Amino acid sequence: MSYTPLSSNFQPKSIFYPRRRFLRLALSAGAVANCAALSSAFAASAEIPSRQPAPPMTTEIRDETGKSLRLSAFRGKPILVNFWATWCPPCVAELPALDRAAIALRDQIQVILVSVDRGGSRKALPFLQKRGVTTPALGFDPKAALSREMGVRGLPTTFLLDATQSVSWSYIGPREWDDASMLGGLRDLIGIAASPAIRAS
Repeated sequence: MSYTPLSSNFQPKSIFYPRRRFLRLALSAGAVANCAALSSAFAASAEIPSRQPAPPMTTEIRDETGKSLRLSAFRGKPILVNFWATWCPPCVAELPALDRAAIALRDQIQVILVSVDRGGSRKALPFLQKRGVTTPALGFDPKAALSREMGVRGLPTTFLLDATQSVSWSYIGPREWDDASMLGGLRDLIGIAASPAIRAS
């Protein structure tokens, strides 16, 4: 599975490769192997993660206007929280699918992209706008404080949380978020989480 483990200092300096240079790098032997792993990860999109208690998530981050934001602000509606960075190739690869999923799930699940780029919104927001990723809610965690609190060890990592924010499922690595089976799986998990009997178990 294509996945970017995080180093002890959690975030490297943000790197942006021009498209031609990126394509040249992608054709190197190591990158080809990584792309194969990425394809394998996308093929595994239907894999159902384990249900777990929601991780702690009290840390404040920032929204695109610079105001403080906590994930508890979204309580009352299921949320899909994706931790990503501009320097993480598999994260960037799944951004368009996350944007389309946010449109498809608009009435059922709030999609939130949380950037761990050191430059915060100054770095990540133009990066998203340039790629037309405009539908998800946005959060910026430049010191990776929320990411650490929630136990993120690599990117991308995505959490699905029920409306009470007491139940969660975690997805390690990229997914085809806009695939019909993936969307159906997310809706099914949230349907299960909504059952009082399941929540009490």
